[in-house]
Amino acid sequence: MTTQQQQNPDMHAETESSIADLMPYIKAAQNRFPSKEALFAEVNKERDGRKKRLKALQYTSAFIFCALGIWAVNPTISSKTYTTNYAQHDSISLSDGSTVQLNANSTLTANYRLRSREIYLEKGEASFTVKHALRPFTVAINTSIVLDIGTVFNIAKWDQSFIATVMEGEVELQTGDNKTRLVTGQSVKVTQLEVGSPYRASMDEVTAWQTGKILFNKTSLKDAINSIQRYREAPIALDPRLENMLITGIYEISKIEQLLDSMDSMFPVKVTRLDQGEIKIQKK
Repeated sequence: MTTQQQQNPDMHAETESSIADLMPYIKAAQNRFPSKEALFAEVNKERDGRKKRLKALQYTSAFIFCALGIWAVNPTISSKTYTTNYAQHDSISLSDGSTVQLNANSTLTANYRLRSREIYLEKGEASFTVKHALRPFTVAINTSIVLDIGTVFNIAKWDQSFIATVMEGEVELQTGDNKTRLVTGQSVKVTQLEVGSPYRASMDEVTAWQTGKILFNKTSLKDAINSIQRYREAPIALDPRLENMLITGIYEISKIEQLLDSMDSMFPVKVTRLDQGEIKIQKK
């Protein structure tokens, strides 16, 4: 046996002793520095986490995009049309708490949208008492829009014109690029040709129909006949030469026919009744 071979057992023992002395440090290092498998597991876990966060972000983005799209489109939630005949006026409670007095021979449609309340007065006359809400309340007439600003207001519409009157509060009338503010006690007349200037309204005249009366205060015969026409189906033909004659008085709506028959005693006119209820009012 050589000298090197005789030293091997001691060297082996010394090596084992050194390894034993280092084990605590090796274990500490293993605890501090993860294994390859642990590293791969951590990487996979982080990757899965990123995928989940990415999916969540994609879903959130899609939801926000859809919500913004719906908000921009402003879809209709509900829509209802109300109509009265020639001998009727109606009191309507809208779903938002607002109320409408609808005059005879009138039609309006109430559209409730996601971010607005839109009324379209197709024909006739209506008085609105608006419930305050975040969604704006507008009434469309012909090519104009009346925007409520916390108010009670009346709109009387004819074929190509209308009169808006504020009983309480304020409205903004929008016609094309033209904007007009009306406050309590003011009216404005809008025709195809122009938007008139606001003027002081006669409240008794504006609201008389709600108590079954019709009131004229130096009203042109043309406007008076237009108002009377709301309460009868058969047409009234007025001689153009009589349009600017003035009429004053309070009359019962239920006695409109008597009023028409008596016009020949009030004015220099001839009243002729034709078949099917049509009436002609001509200059004598």
